[in-house]
Amino acid sequence: MRYRLWLGAVVVFSALLGGCASGPTHPALVGGALPELVPVRDFVASRQSTGGYRVSPDGQRIAWFGTDGVVPAIWVKSMDGDDAKAFRIRARSFRFSADSRWIAITADPTGDENTRIHAGRVEGPDTGLRELMPAPRTASQLAETVEGSSDFIVTSNQRDKKVFDLYRVNPEGGAPTLLATNPGNVVWWGVDRAGRLLARTVVQGDQSLLERPGAAGGWTEVARWSRWDRLRIFGLHDDGRKAWALSNRGRDKLALVRLDLATGAEELVYGSPDVDLDSVTLSRGTQQPLVVHYMPGYPARKVFDPALAARLDALAGPQPAEVHVTSADRRDRVLTVSVATDRGTRSYLLRDGRAPQFLGESRLSLIADALAPVEPITYTARDGLPIHGYLTLPVGVAPRGLPLVLMVHGGPWARDRWGDGGMGRAFLSNRGYAVLQVNYRGSSGYGRAHMEKARGELAGRMHDDLIDGVRWAVERGVADPQRVAIYGASYGGYSALVGATFTPEVFACAVDMVGVTDIARLLETAPPYWELSLPWWHRYVGNPAVPEDRARMDAKSPVFRAAHAQKPILIMHGVNDPRVKLEQSERMVAALRQAGKEVEYLTFTGDGHGNQKWSNNLAMYRKTEDFLAQCLGGRTSGFDYYQLGAWAF
Repeated sequence: MRYRLWLGAVVVFSALLGGCASGPTHPALVGGALPELVPVRDFVASRQSTGGYRVSPDGQRIAWFGTDGVVPAIWVKSMDGDDAKAFRIRARSFRFSADSRWIAITADPTGDENTRIHAGRVEGPDTGLRELMPAPRTASQLAETVEGSSDFIVTSNQRDKKVFDLYRVNPEGGAPTLLATNPGNVVWWGVDRAGRLLARTVVQGDQSLLERPGAAGGWTEVARWSRWDRLRIFGLHDDGRKAWALSNRGRDKLALVRLDLATGAEELVYGSPDVDLDSVTLSRGTQQPLVVHYMPGYPARKVFDPALAARLDALAGPQPAEVHVTSADRRDRVLTVSVATDRGTRSYLLRDGRAPQFLGESRLSLIADALAPVEPITYTARDGLPIHGYLTLPVGVAPRGLPLVLMVHGGPWARDRWGDGGMGRAFLSNRGYAVLQVNYRGSSGYGRAHMEKARGELAGRMHDDLIDGVRWAVERGVADPQRVAIYGASYGGYSALVGATFTPEVFACAVDMVGVTDIARLLETAPPYWELSLPWWHRYVGNPAVPEDRARMDAKSPVFRAAHAQKPILIMHGVNDPRVKLEQSERMVAALRQAGKEVEYLTFTGDGHGNQKWSNNLAMYRKTEDFLAQCLGGRTSGFDYYQLGAWAF
């Protein structure tokens, strides 16, 4: 009886609060035919969405991300059986052991980036998990599986929080075996599929060195190059004599090369003249490249096997799509494939002699009919630099004088992409906003020169690129210049606050998620494992230990310009953030309030640098849509009944 009374109260309460939804008030949206308003819960908490499918090396089982009831889980089952079972865990990634008997799952349970690795038995009904590298407040990552065994190769900073040692661990039990101790400057361990340590990369000053094991347990230098070159090594093969790499040594763009581990020489295999290569998929059986991916605007791929190319093209269809072989059995006869577009991802199973089998789809794919298409764009910055990005226009209204959200990506050494993953973009366009995404100078993906132009340009030309994008949208007639918001997370949050305090005349409001407010303090309080990457920050941003650099960093930090803010600001932060500490937002909020400025502040427990918990994402999107509806005049869904249960998660 108590349960029925409680349920009845919930229904009544939900109905009352559901009336808080509101339609658009901006003139460009009023009277239009915007698509169905998708509830916030469908963006953040769909129980039907799945993804990340992987096949076991023996081709007998398949695993994927999903939910068990309302709890995140990794599911595994035999290929054509009905024996599916769920490992209840909020996972970041997972991987089968080489003998297909175990599944290892990497998780960050509290958002503090102290990643844990758990292993569960694939066979039988048992869903218990054993932690492979148990140690408090340390981070561990899967590096490789060992052929012919259940063993995993793992990197961990248990011994020294600043660097990662190399271990071999068996999920059956027993202590991990230390394979190599990091002397303090190793940034890559080269382990082949037999579990042999065959190479490493170290940094010394402004140089990177490739080393091979030498006599008496030492290491011998093979090659060296500038530390500021990019060389991402993977896929050791040819009995450890060769490896694959994405390299920009001697060129502007990252290209696929075959690396000689005895000499350091590179053999160019494939590159794009326009953009960096993004990723490479290797054959599990032969360790040869299957597919290369890159994104000049719409996604592009080079498939080296004509028969595979035909199968992937058939899955993609005539429209642009990013098609990835996400896993394969050891004979490359059973494949999982993801097909990502600007409106979601669908996953398929490919088996020789059979038609493709649909496996599942992402949250965006489930609501694809209500989403807007994404268009690659290019414009010229004020200093003549070509800038690329994406524009999403809400459907159902004329593309004239729309409220615009400038959505700035984090990093800054990252980039916006066309395909799935644009959850915020899809959410905002569904609310009626045009969404502009800019791959400003410093963004990755467009070559070395594009990144180098960002040195010393925080709150300078990097921000000019964003403002020039807004002007481009206004001049095209797409955007209402009086109703533009700037929105972002991490570096994007920093950009939002720069917009609010350096160029407040451009923006009607700003939304910051886990944004940097004091640049010098960011580096001074960086996690220990940033130690080897700090020289990169010093090169691009400055060293707070140098007085002249610190003065420049302070001059570019929004916390010291709070008095210049003129428009409403929304600040949100995960309390366990180890990168951009919570104090960054707390100090900014205090400075704004002391200056009498309008600011709203929301924190998320149990999360860090970006939310993993659906309940926190629900609160974030709900707050954002209400805030932007007041500022820009888009629509808001009002109270979502999932908020009633969010406290329990």
